[in-house]
Amino acid sequence: MSYDSACSFTRSRRPLVALLRHQAGSSLIEAAFALPLLILLLMGILAYGSWFITAHSLPQAANDAARASVAGLNATERRTLVDQSVVAARAAFPAPAAQTIGVSTGESSGYYTVTLRYSLSSAPLFSAMPFPMPGNVLERSAVVRIASQ
Repeated sequence: MSYDSACSFTRSRRPLVALLRHQAGSSLIEAAFALPLLILLLMGILAYGSWFITAHSLPQAANDAARASVAGLNATERRTLVDQSVVAARAAFPAPAAQTIGVSTGESSGYYTVTLRYSLSSAPLFSAMPFPMPGNVLERSAVVRIASQ
């Protein structure tokens, strides 16, 4: 290899080495890799946090409705008190579409059962998530003892 060809090779390598050492765009490339992961992580925190607060609020509403039913003298009064309690709980329910909470009651052997059922598919936050939620339907029950007549 002659001196002239060695010098031209060295001169042609200089811009390449300078380009490899140049770091102006590296933060943009790093952000392009990290940002989608961070957004997915934040969506997961939001979705699972909302699921947990909903899963916690539903049994609270069922407990309140079951406690309210104790004041009723017959099955009709108990059901009316349960419905009033659930309407009050829907106003403070953390998830959207709280009006879709299903209510069922039952009485057996001196015990009164209130069951609340909420479908997560009616809430746009849960249906828009790109990952599966722990359950599509939340169902919680509360049982109270009623006075024998």
